[in-house]
Amino acid sequence: MKKKKKSRVRKIVLPVLLVLVIAGAALFFLRHRGQTPAGSPLAANTTVEAAHPGTIRITTEGNGSIEAAQETPVAADYTLKIDTVEAENGDVVSEGDVLATLDADSIDDQIDAYESQLSEVNSAISGADRSGSDSLTAPVSGRVKRIFAREGEVIEDVVAEHGGVMELSADGRLRVEFTSSRRLKPGDEVTVSFLSYEEDGTVMSAENGVYTVTIEDGANYLVDTEATVMDEDEVTLGRGYLKSNHPYLVEGAYGVVDEISVDVGDYADSGSTLLTRTDTEYNGSYLALLDEREELTGHLQELRALQKDPALRAPAGGIVSELTLADGTPVAEDSLMYKLISTDRFWLKTEIDELDIVGVTEGQTAAVVFDAFDTEEYEGKVEKISALGQNVNGVTKYTVTISVPGIDKVRTAMSATATIVTDERENTLLIPVDAVQTVDGETCVTVVDGEQQETVPVTLGLVNNTEAEVLSGLSEGDQVLVVGKSDMEIMMDMMKQSREQFRGGED
Repeated sequence: MKKKKKSRVRKIVLPVLLVLVIAGAALFFLRHRGQTPAGSPLAANTTVEAAHPGTIRITTEGNGSIEAAQETPVAADYTLKIDTVEAENGDVVSEGDVLATLDADSIDDQIDAYESQLSEVNSAISGADRSGSDSLTAPVSGRVKRIFAREGEVIEDVVAEHGGVMELSADGRLRVEFTSSRRLKPGDEVTVSFLSYEEDGTVMSAENGVYTVTIEDGANYLVDTEATVMDEDEVTLGRGYLKSNHPYLVEGAYGVVDEISVDVGDYADSGSTLLTRTDTEYNGSYLALLDEREELTGHLQELRALQKDPALRAPAGGIVSELTLADGTPVAEDSLMYKLISTDRFWLKTEIDELDIVGVTEGQTAAVVFDAFDTEEYEGKVEKISALGQNVNGVTKYTVTISVPGIDKVRTAMSATATIVTDERENTLLIPVDAVQTVDGETCVTVVDGEQQETVPVTLGLVNNTEAEVLSGLSEGDQVLVVGKSDMEIMMDMMKQSREQFRGGED
């Protein structure tokens, strides 16, 4: 008991003694620091430095944590049963690594099911009519308003680009949508004027100041023509463009356009020929069966490969997350099995103060330092700047997303600091920022020439924590007076360092 008490007293007394020693030393230092040696024109806490060329940078910093830049969900291609799970969340895997083994019987069941479907498709193909029609006919009656197809074009390509080979006006009416400050209601009669034509129209719908008027279609009424809508007194209500009221896109599944049988403006009866085509050896239904067969044989090829190697393998390198697999349980087709976080790149999301955000732009480089290995610096890139700020304790900050290249040591949720250069000047005249002073509202420096001192006004450019850019007022080599820390600041620094040393010693 006595030994413990002495130890406790020693822990208290030693820090107190050290504080007293440091305080005494500080007082001695302060007492003699203010005494300037005889013949010296400078105060003890000042130095003289030369204006010199160099590079000055303005930077801003933000802290944040690492997040996944790309997370790919991996779903089951087939309904199979898991035998054993070999991976777990957080594992770093390479392409081809085994994540789980599969039950062989479940693979055999899937093969049997697909072979049965393939047999049915083969039977349908053998009995199908391979030849297609050499003409494409109108599925409904209507006036031809647009023709997308051209002679020599593959019909399937035209349909993929435009949705059809041509457009018919299926109800014999055109419509005009327009906005108006006038209050109209459905059923109101208006006049629609375009080119040299005028047609009676009817307001069909009115919603939030947007109106739709329809007119009878005509042979020479082209869609996309600008039209003016007027009231009974010929006062303009609004303007819009003619469109098919109920457009019908005519589709086609095969063949090459040989000859187009109609023109824009023609009226086509249902069943009439719109165009003729060549290369119609195989019709659409037959081609669809062939596509289905190709898909089934592809599935069977994959399943037979699984028979030889019953394992789920990583499709790419990354970090396994949200793994749902379990030993001895089935996995349904298309269900999520796990997610794979790419290790090629990560996001660092940092918060930048509103005073600095204007200097941050997409594409800027950022120096990234991780807390876990803070002696190393990596280059990142500003990818995105949020326009939505968050105000915390009166300070608004914005989220800046920085891409960080994949590094073996980097893991998600790691803390890091990003430093972004928002402005920079090279080969410019610099002085220490502590040389700058304000005299009667004017920015000045004190130029020292031997024992002579002169206050000189200067114009500054960029200024950071240590240096200032001089645009005018000084020349390279001019000696300027630099004011150091005050006596009180030095003493407080010493006391702070002593407290930190005591804390370290107590640990």
